[in-house]
Amino acid sequence: MNLAYLRTHSYYSLLESLLSPEDLALTAQEFDIHALALTDYQYLTGAIEFYEACLQAGVKPILGLEIDLTYHGHTGRIGFLAKDKEGWSNLSRLSSITLVDNRSIDCDTLHAHRAGLICTLGGKNGLFRELFFNTPAELKLSQHLLSDLKTIFDQDCFFEIQRYANGPLKNEQAVIQIARQLDLPLVASQNIHYRDPKDHALFQTLSAIRQNKPIAQQLKKDRLSLPLHFPTRADFLHRFQDYPDALTNLSHIVDRCNVDLPIGQTHFPTFPTPDGVSQSDYLRMRAYGGAKRIYHQITPEIKARLDQELAIISEMGYEPIFLIMEDVLEQTRHLGIPTSSRGSAASSLVAHVLNITSPDPIALNLYFERFLNPARKKPPDIDTDIASHRRDEVIKYVFEKYHPDQVAMVGTINRYRPKSALVDVAKAYGLDPATVRQLSNKLPSSFTYRSIPEVDSADPFSSLLGEGVNPIIKDIVNDAKAILDMPRHLSVHPGGIVIAPFPIKDLIPIMHSTSLGVNHTQYDLLGIEKLGMVKIDLLGVRGLTVLGEVAEQIQSWHQKEYQNSFQVLEQIPQDDSKTAITISTAKTIGCFQVESPGMRATLREIGAKSVEDIMTALALYRPGPLRGGLRDAFVRRFREEEAVIHIHESLEDLLSETQGVILYQEQVLRIAHELGGLSIAQADLLRRAMSHFDAGNVMDTLRENFITGAIHRKAVPFETAERIWEMMAAFAGYGFPKAHAASYAQLAWNSAWCKTHYPAEFMCAVLGFGGGYYSQRVYLMEARRLGLKVNPPHVNHSNERFRTIYPNGLPILYMGLGQVRDLTQKTIRKIIDQRPFYSLDDFLIRVDPHRKEARNLLLCSAFEGLTTIPAGLDHIKHQHIPGQFNLFSEPQTDEDWDLTQKAKAAQEVLGISLEISPLEQFADQIQSVGAVSTLEAENLIGEKIFLAGMRQAFRRFRNKSNQMLGLLTLEDLEGSISVFFPADIFRQSQMTLAEQGPFLVEGYVEKDERSHRIRVIAKRIHLLS
Repeated sequence: MNLAYLRTHSYYSLLESLLSPEDLALTAQEFDIHALALTDYQYLTGAIEFYEACLQAGVKPILGLEIDLTYHGHTGRIGFLAKDKEGWSNLSRLSSITLVDNRSIDCDTLHAHRAGLICTLGGKNGLFRELFFNTPAELKLSQHLLSDLKTIFDQDCFFEIQRYANGPLKNEQAVIQIARQLDLPLVASQNIHYRDPKDHALFQTLSAIRQNKPIAQQLKKDRLSLPLHFPTRADFLHRFQDYPDALTNLSHIVDRCNVDLPIGQTHFPTFPTPDGVSQSDYLRMRAYGGAKRIYHQITPEIKARLDQELAIISEMGYEPIFLIMEDVLEQTRHLGIPTSSRGSAASSLVAHVLNITSPDPIALNLYFERFLNPARKKPPDIDTDIASHRRDEVIKYVFEKYHPDQVAMVGTINRYRPKSALVDVAKAYGLDPATVRQLSNKLPSSFTYRSIPEVDSADPFSSLLGEGVNPIIKDIVNDAKAILDMPRHLSVHPGGIVIAPFPIKDLIPIMHSTSLGVNHTQYDLLGIEKLGMVKIDLLGVRGLTVLGEVAEQIQSWHQKEYQNSFQVLEQIPQDDSKTAITISTAKTIGCFQVESPGMRATLREIGAKSVEDIMTALALYRPGPLRGGLRDAFVRRFREEEAVIHIHESLEDLLSETQGVILYQEQVLRIAHELGGLSIAQADLLRRAMSHFDAGNVMDTLRENFITGAIHRKAVPFETAERIWEMMAAFAGYGFPKAHAASYAQLAWNSAWCKTHYPAEFMCAVLGFGGGYYSQRVYLMEARRLGLKVNPPHVNHSNERFRTIYPNGLPILYMGLGQVRDLTQKTIRKIIDQRPFYSLDDFLIRVDPHRKEARNLLLCSAFEGLTTIPAGLDHIKHQHIPGQFNLFSEPQTDEDWDLTQKAKAAQEVLGISLEISPLEQFADQIQSVGAVSTLEAENLIGEKIFLAGMRQAFRRFRNKSNQMLGLLTLEDLEGSISVFFPADIFRQSQMTLAEQGPFLVEGYVEKDERSHRIRVIAKRIHLLS
């Protein structure tokens, strides 16, 4: 007979199963099980994977769900199976109700969502059994429950008999008798949570993690004693041989359940057009209106390009996405929120004239087909960067404008990585927090957050094992390995938003993020794509927040010149000579995308002076060009130290702007199209196939077409055409979209302009919004190098974040009150609302802070000019202030602390000292060895030097001999320089290099003949202390 298991759980029943959906399908195939139902608890996250895996394995998939039902104040689990499309929708709605409202369902909710569902109940941990084995009154209630459910589901209500390897459940006959009395059909069942009996111990570990209890103290031990493995066909049939009707009913259920998930269909949202105009006509009208505004005159070239793009957009049904994005970005401009485009959407002229993207695709010779063409199997995203601190305003607008029921953030699945697996398993084994921390610290940092495919054959836990290791540690490591890559919890994608033409939960289950206050899908990007949902990306970027803050400040000073802050950014000159100097000299710390040591070195080496040069630098400083030597080759050709040689003369026009090398994905398209005769759509298919290393028929066909086309169109010899093909294939793995580079290069230029002309406001914004590539200390040193005065927080001058004031015409940056440890938002608001303060007593009376808050404000010099630190501490010790801790013993005095004492106190409550830089504290030691500055070092090539500084950045890497090397970027008050650690020196210095500094380095200065980079070759490094 055809056999089916109706109560299986995948690891998407979070921390309740060891099996992936694919594991379930393959095991069913191996055991000759005809059909399988996935009934994960609360979540439908695994449904798509399960559905596809079953079809692949030749097993009929049945989609189900297990959720909590509350009946007259009692709650327990109940199961549902979807019969058809409506049943799937109701599964999705029930799961969404449970996880959005964070509640169980009731019978009224079930009645409203009964269509297309089969109800199964009676199993272990089910609501019926929770009632049945209690008081006589609850026994009667259990009978009413069965009766009510039968009334709701009629012939689609079944009573489960669950039998396990260790026998039937308690009081089976009594339970069956009640089901028979109510004429409820029986069905054979068993909960399945792992594959083999040997997996039971690991399942206990997982259950302990879920319950946050040590294994020895787990709750519901009776459940954990059940063998919940996947039974063989023979075992299952044998268990239920005395109830043939329960087995026959399995077939009836399987026959009724026929859900076809709409995989491959696309569900575009709708845009509310005025006066009933079609979306296609409205988009055309908007596009031509925008083109006239931007170009003033619509030339034949522009008209042809617009008509071509609009035809493809219409053919693919993509009009609403363009209209929605135009609307959303118009709202950001109305709210004064800076934005920028990213990705290939900047290749579209329609997107450009609708103000969705900023780069001009005609001027940059960008192909629309790189973004959208009929050969693409799925519609691409339009990605937009938004100032991070105001992104929530834009998301709120999208939810409200396009209806909350039809909008959701995209979900993400957070899986176990080596560190999180080790920590959770160690806790389950009952290890104390200190031991758990000690164990996790032993994991190599390179493995801490990596997933299984990235780890490959390397064992992330090898450092924990060895001879004489405690057997418990071995067990912990084995269990941690076993749960790697299992889902741990669901979260929210940083920017993806789905907008549907119908209530989302009709097709896709959703849940609520309490921390963000929004609903998100239970599926990740892959899942929503498979079910045909189209997303937009609104990604928060701190660099835009910085630009927005500076622009608002500039606009407030020059209101006659700028109506709003947007105009400030739009009118930044592209040929500003001072900004060009900032870029070419790589004084770009704090500037978007161009502040890392490697990027700054690239800017210097190519003498970048324009947006176009920054585009080149962004494309060059990527893993592929760096590994393949392409970057260095470009630099040598750029400096005319090496001739530009083309494989074939036909490439000269195509690669002239990039020194004869391929830097951009668009160049692959041009070569394939203009040299090989492929259509642009075919060329983009080639680019995508190459970048995904497709070794199938698609690549073979395109290769043949390209080589044939190159021979006939441009008279390229066969061997040369093959070499060009291989060059394109080698490039594809690291290709960078020119459209993306153009967008980001413009942001980088704007950042550099702001830093050049408004350094105080720029550094204030960078520091106020968490910086970027570096730690706060690096940005504070950069502010000092720019000649800016930075003060600690002050009750009369500081806002929550960094603030700039001009008391005597010169800027002073004040650190934000938000950085003071233990200072609450409520107190910060009161300080800002109540000031100015005229004395410490005035402050204490009006703000009424907690004693700890007053103490910390004093320790960071926030009352400078109002009282001294020791006097203030002594004063509040004797005052009645909320918080009863008598922490102070300083004598009352008018004499303030010295700089060293203030620096120590500031470090305690701010996490950093502004009074004395770390290098200044060791000035005597530094001078005693004759250390030079980083600026002086650049003029001492070939000489042995001592150099003192702080760690700005550090990376380790392996050479061709697999030896580990190190590269430290060392900074002082005059600049920064690279310090290279050869393998032997690196081995000796690893412990020291783990610190932040200050360091004293001994070495000699060298200038690389090929790259012209100046660096120090380290001989020794010491930590100053």
